[in-house]
Amino acid sequence: MGSLPSGIKALLVLFGGWLAAYLLRLILSWLLGLVRFNTVCDKVGISEFLRKGQVIYQPSRLAGIIAYWTVLLVALFQIARILDIRVVTSFSDRLAAIVPGLLAAVFIGIIGLVMISFIGNFVMTVARTAGFPHAALLARVVKIAGYVLVMGLALEQIDLSKTMISAMLQILFAAVAFGLALAFGLGCKDMARDAATRFLQNLRERRRADGRPDLEG
Repeated sequence: MGSLPSGIKALLVLFGGWLAAYLLRLILSWLLGLVRFNTVCDKVGISEFLRKGQVIYQPSRLAGIIAYWTVLLVALFQIARILDIRVVTSFSDRLAAIVPGLLAAVFIGIIGLVMISFIGNFVMTVARTAGFPHAALLARVVKIAGYVLVMGLALEQIDLSKTMISAMLQILFAAVAFGLALAFGLGCKDMARDAATRFLQNLRERRRADGRPDLEG
């Protein structure tokens, strides 16, 4: 390769990168289908999120396509190095510096989605068992808060914790939380009192059914 002209080396890298990307897309899609990756995405809610975004591919095939374009992009950056395109080379160096953080962000995102789905379902189950009338709404609020938290943690891994994106995310989360608290405090105080009353009544009835002393206060 060292004795070849730069144009021929660039063509060889382009062909090799395309072939590697094509094979990786096929193998990755097949392996993810073999381990029932699509079923896991259905349970977690990723498939529903993709359908709402009008994505026509299954999660396993989408992962293969992402891997395909990632490898092809790496090959194009390598071609830019061979042809000594300085702007692209500088960009590729900066991109390579954030790859470890990007992988950590993806890992945190996947684990976070699984945990948030479990916590949201757990909260809804506990709320329904306690007789809370808005269990589904409470679970949805917990999931939204969890998604914002996971997004913030993922941004920290790729050194975006002090940029405009992270600041906008924090401001948006604070504004939504303040708006919900203000709206609930002004317009739903009667609903909150009724919900608390029903919750205490359900606790008293359960304690009476168990034969224990009644709940006071």
